Amino acid sequence: MLKINSILTLLILFSFTAISQEKIPIYNKDLPCYQNNEDKIAYEGENIIYTEIKDPEVWYYPSESKIENNPAVIVIPGGGYAQLSIESEGTQIAEWLNQIGIDAFVLKHRLPANYKGSCKQRVAIEDGQAAINFIRDNSIKFKINPNKLGVMGFSAGGHLASSLSNLKTNDSRPNFSVLLYPVITMNPKKTNSWTFSSLFGESATEGMILRFSNELNVDKNTPPTIIIHSDNDVDVIPENSVSYYMALRKNNIPTALHIWEDGGHGYGLGKGRGSIESWPKIVEEWMKVRNIID
Repeated sequence: MLKINSILTLLILFSFTAISQEKIPIYNKDLPCYQNNEDKIAYEGENIIYTEIKDPEVWYYPSESKIENNPAVIVIPGGGYAQLSIESEGTQIAEWLNQIGIDAFVLKHRLPANYKGSCKQRVAIEDGQAAINFIRDNSIKFKINPNKLGVMGFSAGGHLASSLSNLKTNDSRPNFSVLLYPVITMNPKKTNSWTFSSLFGESATEGMILRFSNELNVDKNTPPTIIIHSDNDVDVIPENSVSYYMALRKNNIPTALHIWEDGGHGYGLGKGRGSIESWPKIVEEWMKVRNIID
């Protein structure tokens, strides 16, 4: 039975690999916080998720209408920093971005829940920063515009995307952000407990909470941002997005906030989830207003 299960797993991984365009490691040196684990996959409905990740990568999806100096987006799936919804909030999003003329890089980052000590807070953000730097360093090879590199994050991926948007190293920040039902605050009374425990374990200090509460870290260099949320989201309450929007406004950052009544949480492209299904069109229009796409 074990041999059969191993064969089935290999077949799943083989077929899934065929879907993505190119899988590229983002480190060319020793991995910080390295631990010798192996990739593990599971299912969330019909969609594959990762529950453990060994080597961080970007999965490159060039747009269907590839031109020189294309805009690009790093897509960051959610999963409470304990898993990665690599299809519904990753590859499916990349394919949509390709349709509107954007190159996509799905970020397969390491999961804080699988680490101990300070590495819990380091692995995801260091992988995200490494991805930004790697893509910019290779912008000529990818034929993308390094000044039109954005991030798009879902749920805990939205927390990572907003963290990257507020890095103290300005040249490692993205040029724009798209946040969908994002975890923003680490205030224990307002945040998603799953994401909180994955990131901090049992040892959260006040300093850690302040450092990773992104509504407190916005400054004049935070990039333009659009935020998508649902009023009936009980997993990540919309106050997360409202507080981030207010912080962006306070710092005069161009921003847009859209909150639908329906949709709940974890809807990806939103198909079949009510009026929230219109969010991709809203984001596309915002990108045109911001001159990211024509």
